[in-house]
Amino acid sequence: MNKALLALIVAPLFALSAANVVAEDAADASAETINEFTEMCVNWAKDDEVSNEDLYAYVLKCVNDELKSEGYKAVSAVKI
Repeated sequence: MNKALLALIVAPLFALSAANVVAEDAADASAETINEFTEMCVNWAKDDEVSNEDLYAYVLKCVNDELKSEGYKAVSAVKI
């Protein structure tokens, strides 16, 4: 019983530390890559009929999702 409880406590800590190692190993994306993802995300926003007030947040999240999926670090801002 004690081993099971210990495993439940320790397992999430290992998962968090592994995620931090992966995040630290991520590379910065080139400006060209960020611009390509931004353009793609703006087009998706138009297809999804995203309002102008929600456009920036939508595009930033979209770009960061695409960067993450390609192994790059997230960005804090995009130019629309």
